[in-house]
Amino acid sequence: MQPERRKTSLFCSLAIAALTPALLSSPARAQADLGPTPAVAAPAQAWSEADAQALRHALAKAPAHGLDVTDLAQTAADVGPQDGARLSQVALTYAKALAFGVADPKKLHETFTLETNDRALDGELQAALSQHRLGAWLASLAPQDADYKALSAAYLQARAEGAPKAQARARTLALNLERMRWLDRRPAATRIDVNVAATKLWFFKDGEVLDSRKVVAGAPGHETPLLQASFRRITVNPPWRVPAGIAKREILVKGPGYMARHNMHIVNGQVVQDAGPDSSLGQVKFDLNDDQDIYLHDTPAQSAFDRADRHLSHGCIRVEDAVGFAHLVADQFGKGDTLDDRLATGETGSVLLPAQVPVRLLYQTAYVDDGQVQFVPDRYHWDAKLADAVGLADGVAVAVHP
Repeated sequence: MQPERRKTSLFCSLAIAALTPALLSSPARAQADLGPTPAVAAPAQAWSEADAQALRHALAKAPAHGLDVTDLAQTAADVGPQDGARLSQVALTYAKALAFGVADPKKLHETFTLETNDRALDGELQAALSQHRLGAWLASLAPQDADYKALSAAYLQARAEGAPKAQARARTLALNLERMRWLDRRPAATRIDVNVAATKLWFFKDGEVLDSRKVVAGAPGHETPLLQASFRRITVNPPWRVPAGIAKREILVKGPGYMARHNMHIVNGQVVQDAGPDSSLGQVKFDLNDDQDIYLHDTPAQSAFDRADRHLSHGCIRVEDAVGFAHLVADQFGKGDTLDDRLATGETGSVLLPAQVPVRLLYQTAYVDDGQVQFVPDRYHWDAKLADAVGLADGVAVAVHP
């Protein structure tokens, strides 16, 4: 065995000797054989005293956002530009609170598909420091729309009043400012927003409110989820394919007589209610492309829109004068006559719009309507859930910690 080992060692030595000159004579080839050079991170941008002061000034404005940054402000006051790492940590923590909110809505809600804000904050911080525009950058991160500013002003006023009722308003405003920070800053200019808490809908066309009206939303226990979807199809005279859970709990147990009186029968194992004036979906349905079986629709029970509390459905959104609303939407896309024709037949049909219409289902217990800040009860108890998540249970500001 020993001669065999000497032969192998000699072969390896010769092979290495043969390769070495080639590697030495061709640095590029040597590097290719050794693999890519690890990337070297760019050095962090140095802080100046002016930058540190700009950060302190920005933190002093945190109350306008319903934020408590006491810990961050103390750190920023204690260190100078020589400790850039700690200042960067403070700046990024505050930037994230402004840009994304403090709580993660996808951890708070079983369903949350609303489009959220998206920023590359680490790189933006370095750019802001290099250009000495830290204050302007931080000021740009929170929502800039008129509704956010109105809630912010109402929050500061409530804090200044100090009375218990005013502090309760401040608490509600702080929570809803937080919810607004979650959202994409550039929603579609033409869209439908539904405030599930307020049971109200707004139709935006090219960035302006074209229409608003009452809706019925999910009852407690059947909460309407926070989702974003869109529709292109308006179904006319739709049948109702009853979800299995509803059929089992509320229809099948009432027997065949009830089903016959309500034009219901079983098709392929599923309860279906025929289209018609008494159908639960009414005359029109807006077919959202979501996976939750949530959509907007008409209803024969128009008296529900006269109620103060309109959280009555199994989760879908019933629209006040849905036929009139369908006309309004269809007209914006040149399809109003087509809708009239389909309705006149009395049969199930559809109107296909030339573009998708985005729909956002939101939950705002403090919101702006016609320029005025409004408050509504927290029917789903989601304010309390959010307050616990952001440390607001006993206070009136969302705590931001390093």
